Formats: sequence, structure tokens, C-alpha cells
Amino acid sequence: MAADACLYRAVITKTYADGTSFTEYEGPYAKPGPVRGHVTFWGRHFAATKPGASVDGHIEECRPQWRRVPGEGLEPEPPAS
Repeated sequence: MAADACLYRAVITKTYADGTSFTEYEGPYAKPGPVRGHVTFWGRHFAATKPGASVDGHIEECRPQWRRVPGEGLEPEPPAS
């Protein structure tokens, strides 16, 4: 993974005919294309199989911020000041 890489996830909110709803997260993925596929899949799946239910979905982007894990690595950590 490149130092400036982005990660993507699908945020899917499913609402059933009885009004019950919940949100689930799928990912992370390295590219947004597969995430779009998950959002589309759930929308079509609910439309075809769950009368009265609905799905709302979107893509979120994350830019990880990397930091060294204390005590890990080949070199000793510099002393704290």
C-alpha cells in the first residue's frame, strides 16, 4: 500500500417493511469500484426480494495515518524527552 493510499468502504442502511433498520459497513477496499458494486447489489437485492423494504448506501473514503508502534522494529526507540 502506498504511503498516500486511500481506502474505501460501503455504508449500507437497510430498512425493513416493519420499520426496523440497521447500518452495516463493508470493506475496506483499495479501490472504489468494488464498493459501488456492493451498494448496487444491496439495492437491487432488497428491491427484488424484500417487499416494502429499502436500502440507502454510499461510499466513504479514508486516508490512513500511519505511525510507528512503540517497541516494534529493529532499532531501539529514541529516548523520550
